[in-house]
Amino acid sequence: MRKFFKKIICVGAATVMTASLFAVSACGGVYKGAALEGDISGAVSSNGGFAVEKGNYVYYINGKQSNTADNTFGKVATGAIMRISKADLAARNYANTQTVVPEIAHSGNTNGGLFVYGDYVYYTTPSSEKNSDGEILNSNILFKRAKLDGTEGMRDYFAQYTSNAIEYRYVLGDDGVVYLLYVATSESLYGTAYTNLHSVNTETGTDTLLAYNVDSVMFDSKDVTNPRVYYTMKVKDFVLDKSFSNYNQVYTVTADATEPNEYDFSGVKDYDAEEDPLYVNCGTLVLDGIGMVDGNLNVTQFNAKELETEKLYRSPYTYTLSNYEHGTLFYTRVSTNNKTAMLFAVDEDEVLLKAGHKPAVGNPENNLLVDGSNAANFTYIFDGDTLSGAFVASDNGLIKAGVDGGKLLTDVDNENTFYLSTGGKPTILFTETHGENNYVYYSESNSGANGYVIKRLCYDGSYTDYNKLPVGDDVNEYTPVRVLDLDCSSDWYKPEMFDGQILFSSQTKNMTEYSSGTADYSHIMVCDVRKDGAVMTNAQIDELNEQYEEIAEKIDDVDETTYENLKNAYRFAHYTGDAEYIDTLIKAYVDINDEDEEKFWSKASVEKYKQFVAAEGDWADFADTVKVNGVDVAANRLDYYYALLGTMTETDAEAYDKYLKDTYLQAWPETDESWFEGLSTGAKVGFLIGVIGGSLLVIAAGTVVALVIIRKRKSKLPTYTKKRIKVDTTDDKSVDVYSTDDATDE
Repeated sequence: MRKFFKKIICVGAATVMTASLFAVSACGGVYKGAALEGDISGAVSSNGGFAVEKGNYVYYINGKQSNTADNTFGKVATGAIMRISKADLAARNYANTQTVVPEIAHSGNTNGGLFVYGDYVYYTTPSSEKNSDGEILNSNILFKRAKLDGTEGMRDYFAQYTSNAIEYRYVLGDDGVVYLLYVATSESLYGTAYTNLHSVNTETGTDTLLAYNVDSVMFDSKDVTNPRVYYTMKVKDFVLDKSFSNYNQVYTVTADATEPNEYDFSGVKDYDAEEDPLYVNCGTLVLDGIGMVDGNLNVTQFNAKELETEKLYRSPYTYTLSNYEHGTLFYTRVSTNNKTAMLFAVDEDEVLLKAGHKPAVGNPENNLLVDGSNAANFTYIFDGDTLSGAFVASDNGLIKAGVDGGKLLTDVDNENTFYLSTGGKPTILFTETHGENNYVYYSESNSGANGYVIKRLCYDGSYTDYNKLPVGDDVNEYTPVRVLDLDCSSDWYKPEMFDGQILFSSQTKNMTEYSSGTADYSHIMVCDVRKDGAVMTNAQIDELNEQYEEIAEKIDDVDETTYENLKNAYRFAHYTGDAEYIDTLIKAYVDINDEDEEKFWSKASVEKYKQFVAAEGDWADFADTVKVNGVDVAANRLDYYYALLGTMTETDAEAYDKYLKDTYLQAWPETDESWFEGLSTGAKVGFLIGVIGGSLLVIAAGTVVALVIIRKRKSKLPTYTKKRIKVDTTDDKSVDVYSTDDATDE
């Protein structure tokens, strides 16, 4: 009986089920495409976010996109997976991007993003299938992969799930296979909804139920490729039908596990492993919270084996997993005698996974860090694999806490533990090492921004470095500085840095307003904080901020009684660099409405405007230029400081251009069709050229590709034995956007 039970649970994944939230695809085939040129080999870094570096390229999601947007393969631009060469990124050739996967990369859980292994990028995307009512099932999430050179994309998927907020990781097993680890919440496998931990072998399609009815799961927070995961479970004596709610257990398992622990359910009345296995666990018990209960130790077959010979005299423990990184498991623990949550940090190799470790008797009492009631606000600092401190996000600012004798010192003493900065409650965005200094990049809750701002400082100093009396405008590496006015989406992936350039999903001024709040998406922008080939010091960033702020100050100082409407015209030029559109607009008012040429701008104002664009006259102090997309951009232009990564779609570019014109300039003069029709052909062409010449962005020309509609083939991939989510496939078609050849089966 037990051998058969093991087979259906860990390999067949319970064929007895008639309905399920999760299903591995039964259809195969690939989209074929011409190979993108370039060497795609090399090391990988920064897996799991919205951007991943591999070798010569950075692969990234081209903007936050809603799961309800059109996800037709080949038609996706915003939200697609793109790449830019590191050489082009360094040279600010931001428009030199290429589409790798023309499909929306989307997840409601931003702890998982793009993962690159070998020659493939692994991602999630909203389903475009329909149910029997014709409704698109775009709340379902599909797990896929595609070739990094764009030659191959999955028509189908490894698996799908009915909530795009699912927690998942693509990890690399010790066997060299990429596995999909996921946590299925409210999953009804045998008639009762539980939280279950699964692993999918992406090579074979086999879905393994690693643990059934878990309480919580903790992935590695730093190394998102780590195949090891920890989880907590309650304990029940199924023979006596008795549950123990006053303690729990901690287990660990790796993604490549296939063998469940064997248990004896022969004493359970009417037990049938095929209909209801009761308990499935492929993991290893590392912490057992069992203790004295009413004077008697109730030991079940699920408890630590040392209890068969050793006595345990203590109150029961309940564990709450807090964090897992650098081979260290952080957890809080309470007992029936002590309700204060105490925080522990345990080295897995030295304790939890070490041969001879005893999960119950050997609970590591000497690894107590501190009172854990504030543990959710800790971000740990490691020196190699040694815990050296923590950032504490307090309501009053950013605290750096030290470690002494294995204890975390969270009380501010202005010696071991002190404020790095004061202000609103901080959110740690990322840390970086520049030269010999370690920096923390963070946001503050009181910034007044749409999302995250980006501030930074070096965190290597002592208390006196951060608390010196100010001397003039002195700024050093221990002085918090904000990076320009960057404003990043706080409900998407956090900003990332590659070779001194910050990539972020933009919530900056005018980048969200132009859509009038109707579109649930944003574009990726990039800010280069390098100078002379190295990342700027805090003092240099401060100088850059002053230069940037001076633009707004000079514009605000314009005397509008002398230069009417010039302020907003300057603002328009700051964003666009468009020297010609004002001439076109003036001409339209003269020719269409027979207005005076100087109705809105005097000739002097127009001349001032053109001096701004050329960085001459009053703006000669901003004559320094950098090349952006091969064009010299002066220091009074936005693109000098940060710019769009890639290109907007034609629709977005037109909307953005219109928004800027409507916001900062006068409306195009009203007219009727008879006016335009009455113009000569040459005049019509002249006006059209004028309008087009004033457009904001150069849109990369798209390649017109033949579309071939074909029916979905049946898959020859290994299939997950649960029932597929029921969809209406009557009109289901797949589109090969690359060629006229039929899709090939994998």
